[in-house]
Amino acid sequence: MKLMKRRLTYAAVSSLLAAGGLVGGATAASAAPAHVSSCDSFRNTGTVWTANCRVDYGSTQSWTQCSDGTWLYGAWVGTGYWIFRGDCGGHGYVVNYGWTDS
Repeated sequence: MKLMKRRLTYAAVSSLLAAGGLVGGATAASAAPAHVSSCDSFRNTGTVWTANCRVDYGSTQSWTQCSDGTWLYGAWVGTGYWIFRGDCGGHGYVVNYGWTDS
């Protein structure tokens, strides 16, 4: 389950910012505000998706769930503007994606 797929500027991120960094009806672990304050320019081809996101503080690690059950994790990234990306090529299509704050 701990497969590191992307480094530095590439990581997956949720398109549902209101969900506190999680997709698919999951809830955030705490009531603290999310480290990712905004995202734009979402694109999803079914197997690959990208978004431009701003991390305001702390560290954020992205995740992507693929249709074959594979979970892909991005590198921990800090404050700044990042191009997040998830790629399920070879693992089916993107089922879910989001981020975990630290």
